[in-house]
Amino acid sequence: MATTGAVREDVVRTILAIDREFMDAVAARDAERVAALYAEDARIMMPGRPTISGRSEILNFYRAALQGLVESIILDTTDIEVSGDLAYATGSNRITLTPPGEASREERGKYVAVYRRASAADWKVVIDSYSNNE
Repeated sequence: MATTGAVREDVVRTILAIDREFMDAVAARDAERVAALYAEDARIMMPGRPTISGRSEILNFYRAALQGLVESIILDTTDIEVSGDLAYATGSNRITLTPPGEASREERGKYVAVYRRASAADWKVVIDSYSNNE
């Protein structure tokens, strides 16, 4: 299904707003706000870890991660494609981590996120996958 230019621009603005909400929620260490951006059946695929499946597992993951390890996640979305009720975004990320008893460090990587329209103006992340550059 083709997506018109005006509709595409609305979706692009929505996805960039989701990016901003995600970064703000991480900075506020608010796992509930982060998890609310994901669909009930969403999955997170990270390097070296099993897939995290479903919003409740995603909430538990972010509760643990935001209690001290993850300080910030900065997304730089460089490409967004839209087709009907699905869209994807790709870009680079910077994650600041502070493991207990260690100095902060920054990891850089890239990501792809797939979004699905949940309702007329509501999009949710269904697949979130990233890898480190190193």
